[in-house]
Amino acid sequence: MELVGAWSRRIAERLTPHEIDFAAEVGSAYAEGGERRRRLFTTGDGGETGGFGPGAEIGELPAILDALRAAADHLHTFLADGLIGNTLAVYALIQARRSDTTPSLERTATTGGPSAPAELNPGQGRLLDQAIAVLTERLIAYGLSRERAEQQTYRLLETIFEPGNTPEEIQALLAALLATDPAQPLPEPRLGGRPRSWMLPPWLWFYLIAYLLVGVPWLIGDWTRQATDYWTLITNSPVGVARTAGIVLGVASIAQLFPALILLGAVASLLLPEYRGKRVERRHGLRASGNPVIEEIAAFVRRQDPSIEIRFSESTRMPARVYPVGWNKARIAVFLPLTVLWRADREAAEAVLLHEIAHRRQLDHHVVGLASPFTWLVRAWGPVFVLVGLLPITLYVVLGGAAGRLMTGQLLVHTAVVARMLLLPVMALWLAELSADRLAVRQRDPDALIRALALERTLPSGRLSRAGRVLTHPPAALRRKAAGGRLCGLTGLAVAWPATLVVRLALVSALALPAFMLTGEDIGAAIAHVLRSIVDGLAFDRLLVGGSAVLLVVWPWIVRTRHAGDRNSQLAPYALAAVLPLALYMTSFI
Repeated sequence: MELVGAWSRRIAERLTPHEIDFAAEVGSAYAEGGERRRRLFTTGDGGETGGFGPGAEIGELPAILDALRAAADHLHTFLADGLIGNTLAVYALIQARRSDTTPSLERTATTGGPSAPAELNPGQGRLLDQAIAVLTERLIAYGLSRERAEQQTYRLLETIFEPGNTPEEIQALLAALLATDPAQPLPEPRLGGRPRSWMLPPWLWFYLIAYLLVGVPWLIGDWTRQATDYWTLITNSPVGVARTAGIVLGVASIAQLFPALILLGAVASLLLPEYRGKRVERRHGLRASGNPVIEEIAAFVRRQDPSIEIRFSESTRMPARVYPVGWNKARIAVFLPLTVLWRADREAAEAVLLHEIAHRRQLDHHVVGLASPFTWLVRAWGPVFVLVGLLPITLYVVLGGAAGRLMTGQLLVHTAVVARMLLLPVMALWLAELSADRLAVRQRDPDALIRALALERTLPSGRLSRAGRVLTHPPAALRRKAAGGRLCGLTGLAVAWPATLVVRLALVSALALPAFMLTGEDIGAAIAHVLRSIVDGLAFDRLLVGGSAVLLVVWPWIVRTRHAGDRNSQLAPYALAAVLPLALYMTSFI
């Protein structure tokens, strides 16, 4: 403790002279650990009254000592092999790194120079770079600006390795730090600055929960009733028109079960995050990488959310995607296009990463992202519906089946299932993407995100792949407009979900009207039937429409409660958006 206290005073003389009076005591308290160390990082919780408010800053010295403890492993290994004969060489290298006259220790070794060591392990340059990155990241996490954190990082290393300090003295300091408790857990990352109002309501999770409770049982029950009717038609009818129609309808009805599979796929994704993570990494050849670009990307991501790790693949299929590797762990897969963008347009590359980090903060990565069965099933729904649901009936009608008129009506009924069951998950996925975009826009700027979106147009993909992508990602043009605030800003995004409820209802009704008329009903009876179906459908969807109204009303209050002082959480857009689902809910009681 005395050794750390003495070094703490020397560090304070150079880095924080206003904290020098108690620097030795601070160093000893940090080295002792336990309650004494915790007190150094306690800023107050507002529970006690007094003349001045609680929560004063902890000062820089405890944060600097904690950052040094976090980097001690790298620095200890850096000196452990004994190839650094004197600290003068290291001091010169640190100064060169600070002035950016040399990118790494390896370059200093290869170009020579009076301060370069006679022998230098190329891996040591990476160790020093890692130590610099750890120190800088920790200081930023404690609230220092990037410029200040970098300045203090290099001052700290120059103080430790300044001429006159022997390698043995430095090793003694590092060994003393390594013998203490590990570095403090970093403060909880707060993305997007202080507020979290960049997040739209969690419509994806809302949809999944609501339909798992109501939709799946109804789908299975409805299909069972239809299958029973069709089986009765097949078995009780003589060979001919009725039996053929029953077989066609029975095959087509299988497509109506697919929405249930979509929801069950989401459940499977939630239950097996470790398996999904391993599958992703095997499929894409993802691995840890020591490439300097990947290390820079990893450092940026850690500053935003230390719980996210980076894995790399040379594939050019996409820039980056997030995926789970456990209940509370996530990784971002970085592909070759993002590493090129990182050097060509740093802000655009950071916008891509911020988008993926936002998915992690919204917990979307458990449902979407790489190897998601939910998104795969949503994309597969279209081809399956065409092949199994529409094609058999269409062929029957085209080939002149005797029950062609009735089967055409049934074709419209099957098409209405698509509008009823697919519009909401697609909109939920779109809004999750637009919500993630909002973080990138807030932390960078719209132009950075727009430039990043332009990258995806240059990536190789087929027409079928692009068409399927629209089911899980909004069109790039729509995302650019949303980023630029040309969709009525937050109000437009807030209204999007309830508007989808109305559009869904209108489409189903528009398809139902001719379907009823094809079964023999006149226009008046068909309209009355449609109106009754609307009310019945809304009664069935009460949980969905009522829950949507409640979520829209409480969401801005949730944001304000969790982030006191947030002035960006606007009540009016959400209150306006809540009118639509509230009206639908009231209509369901007619």
